[in-house]
Amino acid sequence: MDITQILIWLAIGLCVGAVLIYASFFMVRQQILNEAKEEATELLKEAREQFEAEEIERKERIQEIELEAWSEVEEQHLSLEQKCEDLELKVTGKKTLNEEKYKTLRSSLMIKENELRDISMKLKDKQAHFDKIIEQKRELEKSFQESLLNKTQLDFKDVLADIQNKLIQEAQQDYQKYSELAEEEVKEFAEQKAKRIISICIDRFHKEMSTERGIAASYFPSEHARKIFSDHLKENIEVIQKASGCDIHIDENPDQDRWQNIQIIGYDPVRRELTRRIFDRIFRDIEKHKKKILPNELQRVCENLKSELLNQIKRDGDLICKELGLQHVNPEVRQVMGSLRFRYSYTQNQYFHCAEVGWFAGLLAAELGNEIKKSRRAGMLHDLGKALDHELDGSHAVIGADFISTRGEKDDVIYAVRAHHHDVTPTHDMDFLVIAADAISGGRPGARRSTVETYTQKVSGLQEISKRFHGVTDVFVLNGGRECRVLVNSRQVDDLGALKISQQIAKTIEDEMQYPGQIKVVVVRETVTSESTSGRNKQDR
Repeated sequence: MDITQILIWLAIGLCVGAVLIYASFFMVRQQILNEAKEEATELLKEAREQFEAEEIERKERIQEIELEAWSEVEEQHLSLEQKCEDLELKVTGKKTLNEEKYKTLRSSLMIKENELRDISMKLKDKQAHFDKIIEQKRELEKSFQESLLNKTQLDFKDVLADIQNKLIQEAQQDYQKYSELAEEEVKEFAEQKAKRIISICIDRFHKEMSTERGIAASYFPSEHARKIFSDHLKENIEVIQKASGCDIHIDENPDQDRWQNIQIIGYDPVRRELTRRIFDRIFRDIEKHKKKILPNELQRVCENLKSELLNQIKRDGDLICKELGLQHVNPEVRQVMGSLRFRYSYTQNQYFHCAEVGWFAGLLAAELGNEIKKSRRAGMLHDLGKALDHELDGSHAVIGADFISTRGEKDDVIYAVRAHHHDVTPTHDMDFLVIAADAISGGRPGARRSTVETYTQKVSGLQEISKRFHGVTDVFVLNGGRECRVLVNSRQVDDLGALKISQQIAKTIEDEMQYPGQIKVVVVRETVTSESTSGRNKQDR
């Protein structure tokens, strides 16, 4: 046998062995399964028998528990049944009693209905008799009217028209008297009531007064900073002027006492503020690093500061609207409101002034029962045009009203803004509230400071008006222009004339001059009386 045959027989033997092994494994496995099934059947039978026994025991236990529970509550159940029977007896008795009362009330009601029916019949007879009397009365009135018209030879329509005219005249006279009384009462108490309301609003105003008095000036902090900046003076000035839009003048050969001054020339306050910030940043960097500022670096500084300033303006515009609780304000209006942060009028910051006017207008509206938020809105927007008057011609009230009219504001708010300096005639309550709030914010002590030029103009105006009147000898303006003291000739003006002159001067000042607050007019008339006496000695007797 060769090796191939051996391998074949070996493979056949392995296959036969594998078959035998698998067959024996299958038989053993089948035998184990059969034994397991028999064992499971026996276990299931035992479990079922045990369950049936436990179920029988459980039912018996339930019956025992029910008997025990019934024995415990049997007495209570019986007592409750007895109570229920007693209640049924009481209900039956009350029902019988109520039925008897109902029958009694029903019989009495029937009697009342019969009586009412009789009264109704009598009333109908009386009404028919009354209608007959009324008809007779009308016939008598008609006959009397015809006989009266025949005797007087008048027409009924003419008489009726004459009576109507007389009634109308009497009503008009009563109305005129009532109007005169009401007008006198308003004149008597209106000023007192207005002062009380203004006092209440000022007391309720909780914000602090702004102490800012204008944009700070720019100057060289030291001679060393001036020298470093002047190394590229023309290039630096060109870069700053191009970035800010303002003209800058620096004296190349200044006096010893004026070497630090920098003149910034421009109408736009935002551009002037940007220029001032640029110079402050440049000088701070020069003092810190002790090196020159190149034009390229300066250009980058200018752009950064411009971006910072615009972001601040936007934040300020959003802040004032949030502070006053105003919603749906156009973004362009917010931006312009923020730019008022750098606008001043008589050294009063207009951004804070607009916020104050908004608060005061809202407080006045609350006292008078008007719309609070709308009054705040008109008060805040009243001086918006001051941020644009360097670009447009005309009154700032008209400029501001035209600006907000195209940006979603309502007509009554626009009219109040336009009327707060009487560019148009104020007609609505809100117009006068804004005017009053503007006067309160601008006229309170310390809010504004007059320049020398405006103060001189005010004093000259007061003196010129006072000297127009006959008998005035001299005029003195006191208390910063708040008091005008007039001296008159006592031989030409008597006491009654002095009173009239003071009233006329005050009226003329109100009509011809514009000023915040009040001006007190005092007329002084001096009368000097002298008399000489002659004495006698006892020796002369």
